[in-house]
This record gives sequence, C-alpha cells and structure tokens, in this order.
Amino acid sequence: MDPVVQATDAPPSADVEHLPGSSSSGSWLAAGAAVVVGIALALLGTVLVAPGQSLAVPTAIVAAVGGGIVLVAWVVASFRARRQAGWVFAVGVGIVTVMACVWTFEFALPAAVEWSNATAHAQNTFNRLEHSSQNSHGTLPPRPCTAHDSGSIGPLPAPYKECAVWTPEGHALTFVSSDQNTSGGLVYTDRPSAFFADECERHLIGNWWMSAPSTVSNGEPGSCYYGYEFHGGP
Repeated sequence: MDPVVQATDAPPSADVEHLPGSSSSGSWLAAGAAVVVGIALALLGTVLVAPGQSLAVPTAIVAAVGGGIVLVAWVVASFRARRQAGWVFAVGVGIVTVMACVWTFEFALPAAVEWSNATAHAQNTFNRLEHSSQNSHGTLPPRPCTAHDSGSIGPLPAPYKECAVWTPEGHALTFVSSDQNTSGGLVYTDRPSAFFADECERHLIGNWWMSAPSTVSNGEPGSCYYGYEFHGGP
C-alpha cells in the first residue's frame, strides 16, 4: 500500500495590521514636513517680537497660524484614503506649534541678544565711561544720545537712539527706537533695581532687560504687558 502523503497547506503569511492608508515612508515625510512648519513658525515669532512691546500678541499669531494648519491638515486627512500620514502631520504640527509659541514668548529676544555683538558693544561703552572724567559724586554729566541710522543692537533694528546714564546709584545704557510711535526698548544695566522707576520691565539675559511704559488708571498701580513686571518709584 502506497504511503499516503498528507498534504498540508502552507501557512499564509501573517498580514500586519495597519491603520487605513498607513505607510512608513509617508509618515516619515509627514513628520519631516511638520518639523519644517515648526521652523517657519519659530522664524515668524522671531520676526514679530520687538523689545518693549507685547509678547502675547506675537505668540497668539504664531498659535493661530499653527492651529489653522493643524485644523486644515486634520480635516483633509479625514477625507483621504491614505489618512495616517495626514494625521501624523497634523499632530506633529500641533506639537511644534506649542514649541514655537514657547520660543516666541520666552527665548526669541534673549537669543537675538546673545547671538549678536550687543553685549560686547555695551561692555565696551561701560569701560569707556568708567574711565571718563567724573565729578566728586562719581557722576558723569548728561551726554547727548547717539543716533544710529544703520545696523542693529540685538533684536532692535535701526534707526534707534543710544543713551548712557552713569551715577553712583546705577549705570545703564538704553536703546530705544527713533520711531515716535514706538515706546520701550532695551536696557543694559548692572543695577536694574535702581534704574527702573514707575516702568514695566522684563529680564532677558545677563544684564539685559526690556522696558515698557506703564498705564496708570483709577489711581491703581501701573499695568503692564503680560510677562512684564511693574517696578514702582523709590
């Protein structure tokens, strides 16, 4: 009797469970595109922020642009067959939008100061003033402000004015825009508590601060942009 050979079907290859329209390469491309959007949003925030001005408004603009991209990407992905890449892009843009908002509010201006020659310029000016002729009280006579029509000092572009204050109570350099419609600016000082009086201030990095005028109403203490602190007079 011939041996009976029992034929068995080869086990079918296991199908990997995928989300609708999933693709590894598509997801990686979507993640890369989200990173590019994040860089663009950070650059937008860097351009929008200005010394002595509101930080909340530029941050809100960055959030609105990023949020709009997330919404459009999510809706479009929901109606496409290959939707996973769209969802990855939308979630990725949401994450980088949050990061771009934090960058805009907290780090854009300090980074602009740090990555420029602003500190070296201020220190050189301080050294020059320190060796200038002072009166018996250690005070330098008032000097006219220097107008700059080109270049920039950190995040503050020309035209701007540079003014020096040198007294026993404190030493400071102020940099304010020459535009009459722009208030506030940058301050380099070694004694911020002695310099800011009835103004709003925000520390940037090292000896760098931002100043902005306060708004006084109904006899209440001055109000400031969100993120600034009011410093009362002596």
